[in-house]
Amino acid sequence: MSNIKIVTDSGCDIPLKTKLKNVEILSFFINVDGKTYEERKDISFREYYKVLETCAKIPTTAHITMMRYGEKFETLMRQGATDIIVVTINKGASATYDAAVMAKQMFMEENPDCNVNIHIIDSGCYSMAYGWPIMQCDKMIEDGVGVQQIISFLNSKFEKAEILLSAYTLRFMKKSGRISAAAAFAGEVMGLKPIITMKHGDTEVVQKVRGDKAVIPAIVQQFKKRHGEEKNYIIGYTDEEYGKELYSACVKEIGYPPVLSFELGSAVATNAGNHCVAIAYTGQ
Repeated sequence: MSNIKIVTDSGCDIPLKTKLKNVEILSFFINVDGKTYEERKDISFREYYKVLETCAKIPTTAHITMMRYGEKFETLMRQGATDIIVVTINKGASATYDAAVMAKQMFMEENPDCNVNIHIIDSGCYSMAYGWPIMQCDKMIEDGVGVQQIISFLNSKFEKAEILLSAYTLRFMKKSGRISAAAAFAGEVMGLKPIITMKHGDTEVVQKVRGDKAVIPAIVQQFKKRHGEEKNYIIGYTDEEYGKELYSACVKEIGYPPVLSFELGSAVATNAGNHCVAIAYTGQ
């Protein structure tokens, strides 16, 4: 009988209160002005937003190491896992995927007779664009769905996944390199806010709007334009009031509420800041 487990990183932004039976989340470590925090354990998402208000330098996050993956593989093997599916944040932005691959190689060399199959998947995504499919897979495992079906489900979702995001301040995007310093400066002077897509590991500015009040209407219209027949979507935020505003706008313009609303974690917040909103969707 198969015993499938999923291992992912805290960049998935799965809400802290979510009860998962078959998913293990390894937390990123965040360095803020010389002090280190373990995401989801030492600091909550909201506490991190407050830190972003006052930090002298843009915080940095450390990828999940090969050693931590190896330790988790050992633990799950002892607990009887037959298949371990590792889902990582976009490998173009983090060394986490490479660390998982190396950990698998070392684990297999050290345990040549084990009966555990390890599957490594680069989501090519950020945040709940991979967190939401993982949550769905937790239920699929409980329902007895096989490992190959789960892997196919994840890959199909990641292929279609997209995030629409905007920030009300360009400070963090400018320093993280998400938009050029020149563009950020021009935006600040002219009051322009970028509407950004994140898809297949790439980011692109698809629209610029003038003034804070234009941000949410623009994101919602971009979603309506791009989502096709998509029925399920989720919204994220690092500012609760803007999050509520986006929720209301979506219900009004799209005609039905999001599947869920969530707080964005450090991987997005560090690059987009503590005043941003997003819509994510992963296809039918």
